[in-house]
Amino acid sequence: MKRLVLTCITIGLAILLAAGPASSQRSASVDYDNSRQVRLQGIVTKIDWVNPHAYFYIEVRDAAKTVTNWAIEFGNPIDLERDGWRSSSLRIGEVVTVEGIPVRAGTRQAFAKSVTLNSTGKRLFTPAAAKRAAASSEPAPRWPDGRVRLGPPDGKKGYWAVASARSLVENGVNIPMNDEGLLVNISDAEKVAPFQPWAKALYEYRQRTLLKDDPYRRCLPPGGPRQFLMPNGFQFIEQRELDRTLVLLGGGDHNWRAIYTDGRPQGTSDEVVLTYYGSSVGHWEGDTLVVDSVGYNEKFWMSNGGLPHTEALHLVERFTRVNLNTLKYEVTVEDPRAYTRPWTGGWSMQWVPDQEIQEYFCEENAESTFREE
Repeated sequence: MKRLVLTCITIGLAILLAAGPASSQRSASVDYDNSRQVRLQGIVTKIDWVNPHAYFYIEVRDAAKTVTNWAIEFGNPIDLERDGWRSSSLRIGEVVTVEGIPVRAGTRQAFAKSVTLNSTGKRLFTPAAAKRAAASSEPAPRWPDGRVRLGPPDGKKGYWAVASARSLVENGVNIPMNDEGLLVNISDAEKVAPFQPWAKALYEYRQRTLLKDDPYRRCLPPGGPRQFLMPNGFQFIEQRELDRTLVLLGGGDHNWRAIYTDGRPQGTSDEVVLTYYGSSVGHWEGDTLVVDSVGYNEKFWMSNGGLPHTEALHLVERFTRVNLNTLKYEVTVEDPRAYTRPWTGGWSMQWVPDQEIQEYFCEENAESTFREE
């Protein structure tokens, strides 16, 4: 594997536009070539602390003294701040060494796996693994009438994040895949779900093309179960006086979904306006909120990895708050046009206490509201 050792000075907007990706919500596997690595050394010339992808820029010089400009992506500001980074953690003029993964397209852009300050030898940045809350024996909070609360305890704040799964697969199936739902072995596709032949062929195509056609890359909402796999989490707003619960999403430009618990009957997909989040009615079975949803359009992928569906999609979701820190999610998928039988999958999510979901932009390099320090 050829490795580059280089050194540095300025980069301007033209380089940003040339090196920047065309899509907003990207599949890293589409844009970056994980089979290659690059090692760059140079002076930081610009820092863009923006949503949804933060960049810094270095100008490097190789052994022949040829100067090249590189754009380095190093994460989303929300995740970076959660891991202790600030916009002032790296400064213009500092010399850094970057270990990263280059883009597939051949432009001078890389995704940083680590950043080291040459002046001190301190490794300044390494992408953090997803953090899971410690197991808790503290019970789930409840309303005065004893009903379990899906949101924060009275007077507190928090939201749900860190799903235990990467993608939706049928219960009992354990298939190696990456964080985007890309299978390690495409031959495992038949194990994911009971596909109709056309749906299996489409799923395999999406996998082989590294999810390049994912609608989420174009800032379209993550409908169906996928809304609970997004890295920026979600929260329940329980409006008991209105007999409804709102689900507010931390990704996808803060979309929302309404679950009605006023006893109304569920219609059919032919009777409702087809949307990304469907028409949802719910009821309580003990401490579990059971939600029946129909009326989905076909403009989204219902899970990471590219699971297909049709307008016949019917979901029955079960939300159970096991304790203060753990929410169990289970969903039964029924779509006779895409699958040969109903099937069930799910995962758990962890409580993020004492925080609110932060503002997030899907559009590439949208104006950031993060405070400069």
